[in-house]
Amino acid sequence: SLSDFIAKKEFANHPLNPLTEAEFNYVFKNRKFNGFGEAFVEINKRKFLVHKPTYGKCMLKKRGF
Repeated sequence: SLSDFIAKKEFANHPLNPLTEAEFNYVFKNRKFNGFGEAFVEINKRKFLVHKPTYGKCMLKKRGF
């Protein structure tokens, strides 16, 4: 649903995001190589949304769960 999405800028400091802003930006910049590509939706060149459930699944997968 639409409520599963949040602006990338807003999610960087959201309580559901366990990473620091710098770590989150690193994950975003390397999303095509680290398995997080499916968690981000490009709206235009500068705007992205984060799909919170998919981001959580990617995070769990990266941490070995």
